[in-house]
Amino acid sequence: MGLDTELPNLVKIQDATEGVRYLVYTNKQNPTLTVYGSIRAGMAFEPPEKAGLAELTARLLVRGSAKIGPAKLANRLESVGAVASFRNTQDNITFHAKMTSQWTKRVLGVISECLTKPAFRARDLEKEKEQLLTDIRLRDEDTTRRGLRELQEAVYPKDHPYRRDRHGTPQSVKSLQREDVKDYFDNTVNKAPVLLSFAGDIEAEKAGKWANRTFPGRKETVVWSDVKDQLTRVVSGGITKEVVMEHKSQSDILMGCIACSRADPDYEPLNLLNVIVGELGFMGRLGQRVRDQEGLAYSATSFLITGILGGNWAALSGVNPKNVEKATRLIREEISRAQSEEVTREELDAAKQNQIGSALMELESTEGVARTSHNLTYYGLGLDYFSKRRAFYEKIGPEMLLETAKRYLDPSKLSTVIVGPKLKV
Repeated sequence: MGLDTELPNLVKIQDATEGVRYLVYTNKQNPTLTVYGSIRAGMAFEPPEKAGLAELTARLLVRGSAKIGPAKLANRLESVGAVASFRNTQDNITFHAKMTSQWTKRVLGVISECLTKPAFRARDLEKEKEQLLTDIRLRDEDTTRRGLRELQEAVYPKDHPYRRDRHGTPQSVKSLQREDVKDYFDNTVNKAPVLLSFAGDIEAEKAGKWANRTFPGRKETVVWSDVKDQLTRVVSGGITKEVVMEHKSQSDILMGCIACSRADPDYEPLNLLNVIVGELGFMGRLGQRVRDQEGLAYSATSFLITGILGGNWAALSGVNPKNVEKATRLIREEISRAQSEEVTREELDAAKQNQIGSALMELESTEGVARTSHNLTYYGLGLDYFSKRRAFYEKIGPEMLLETAKRYLDPSKLSTVIVGPKLKV
C-alpha cells in the first residue's frame, strides 16, 4: 500500500482554539514546509449585493499590514526563496505558503501579519479594484471563461451562491469601498472556521502554537441546508443561450447541469463517469468522438466542479464556428450514450486506476500532502478516505454508473451555452 492508505497513521489532527483545527504531517527528512489553510469566508458567504467582495478582500490580504507593506512583504519572502498566496474560492478564502524549514519563523510571521493585521490601504484598494475590473473584462472577452460564467447562471437556481461569479460584476466591484472590505474581514473572515494543514519539517506543538496565536476562537459557520436542498428541487428543463462575439475566430460549446456536493455518496460514481466521458486517455469519449474521429474540435472535454453547497457538471468543446451545429449534436449523442448504455469494464477499470494513481502522484510532495489532507478533512471524508474508496470501488460496476448517468446527465435537462461568432441559420 502507498502513502494514500497510510495518511491516518502519518497525519495528526488537533484542535487549536474554538473553530480552528490543524493537521500536521511531520517529515524531518524533507527540509521544506508547506502550509495550506482555508477560512470559510469565500464567495458563497459574501452579501449577494456586494459580489466580488470576498475576491477583493483576498487580493488585499497579500498587500500586507501597517507594519509590512507590499514591497517589504515581497522582499521578506523572495529573499529566502519562499512563496505565499491568498485566493478566493466558492466556499473559502484559502492561503498557501511554501518555504525551507530554516525560514519557517519568518514566513509564518508574514502570514500571521497578513491574516491578523491587514492594512487595507486606500491606494492598495484602488489598485486591486482596477486589476479586478481588468480581470472581469478579460474574462468576458474569453470565450471559455465567458461561457463558464453563463453556464453557472443557467444551471444554478436564482438564489444559489454558486450562481454568482467570484469576481463579481463591473458595477458591484466599482461600488465597493474600504469600509465594505474592513467590515467583511472583521465580521465574516475573522469569525469564520479555519482549517490548517502543515506538511514537512515541523513539529505538531510548533504548528499548534502558531495556530493559536494567529486565529482566536471562532464559531462554526452555518452551511445552509435550504441552499443545498434547492438543488434537489431543480426539475425544469435546461436552456439554450447564444453569446455573440463577432470578432472571435473560435466558438466554445458548453453543456452542463446540476451535480452533487463533494461529500455526497453520488460523487464517486459520477466522478468516474466524468473521467470516462471527458478525461480518460485524451479527453475521454468526447475527445475521441468529436476531436479524433470527426476532426471537428480543437478540444473536447468535461469536468465536475463540487463544493460544500452542491456542484455542477459540464462538457466543453472549442470548434470552428461552422462546425458548431454538428459538434453540439455529437456531444449530446455521447451524453445520451452514457445514459443509455453501460460503460465497458475496461473503461471503468482504467478510470479507477486513473484516480488511484492521481492520488498517489499528488502525495509525492509536501504540498500535495498538505492540500490533500486538508481537503479530506474539510469535506468530512476522513484521512482513511483512500482506503474506503478502494473498497467502494470494488462495489462500483458499469450498472451503477448507468444509474448515476440517468439521474444526472438527462439530455433534456442540460443547459447549452454557445459563445463565438453569430450562428448561421
